Amino acid sequence: MGRYIIKRILQSGIVLLVMSIFAFALINAAPGDPAAAIYGGQMDKLTQEERDRINTNLGLDQPVFTRYFHWMEEVVSGRLGNSYANGKSVNTILAERLPNTLLLFAVSFLVTVILSMALGLWAGLHPNSVLDRGITVTGIVLNGIPGVLVAISLIFVFSVQLGLLPSSGTGSIFSGGIGDHLRHLLLPVVTIVFSHVGSFSRFIQEGIKEEWNSYYVTVARANHVSRGDLYKGVMKNALVPFINYVGTHVPAFFSGFVVVETVFAYPGLGNMIVNAIPIKDYPVLMGGILITGLVVILSMLAVDLIDLALNPKLRKSVTE
Repeated sequence: MGRYIIKRILQSGIVLLVMSIFAFALINAAPGDPAAAIYGGQMDKLTQEERDRINTNLGLDQPVFTRYFHWMEEVVSGRLGNSYANGKSVNTILAERLPNTLLLFAVSFLVTVILSMALGLWAGLHPNSVLDRGITVTGIVLNGIPGVLVAISLIFVFSVQLGLLPSSGTGSIFSGGIGDHLRHLLLPVVTIVFSHVGSFSRFIQEGIKEEWNSYYVTVARANHVSRGDLYKGVMKNALVPFINYVGTHVPAFFSGFVVVETVFAYPGLGNMIVNAIPIKDYPVLMGGILITGLVVILSMLAVDLIDLALNPKLRKSVTE
């Protein structure tokens, strides 16, 4: 088992390295001028000589692969450079933004998984019931609604019309308390949950139905196994593929944060990356992409380890 864990960690490191190479190449290939990060609207007043001097000072006149190796040297030493826009350390910016994104991810992910399991298990164990059919229809509908539309609708109803919840920011635990912080977090979490709970609950719902109609359940019934024991066995076998499904959707959660954090002006990594793109703030972009990729990979690795703990067949295969 230890060998399997080491193998997965090495694979994760390779994925992170390849991702950083492609991200760095794509960012540098995109059109635009990093001088915009420094001078903003005044950039048009710069002469070509001044722009060339800025690029030289930033090291942007060097080949892309040279700049990548210099950037990697900084990463290995624990430094991610400074923002072109304000000269602030990218490490400091990430330290301010990362906790907000991690909090949003943890809350929305847990709510989605718990709610999906509750709905999916109940519907799967009660086929052809009102809840079973309702989840099927609701799941299809929710999958077809863009997250940005859900976000705007929630803001219009609960912030503009009713004035019950804030439409942006994170609030302050120190000035407004935890309650104020949770009020700011509620709409973004609901938006993310809406985007995923339909597909998650339908997956486990269909998994329960498939297990319930399998041969081993028929044999167990014939041997008068109690209904409670059947439920336990069916749910346990249906949860293993559900965990794998959840793990493959971790990247989708983080990609959705880009939209959600932008719409709600939520100061997280997604919002930071979106703001850095038009001004080509390379250090901020690469820092955000690297840390986001690292969090996604670590999350998927954690899901793999949970799957390993719950799946006897997988444990047997990795120990042989």
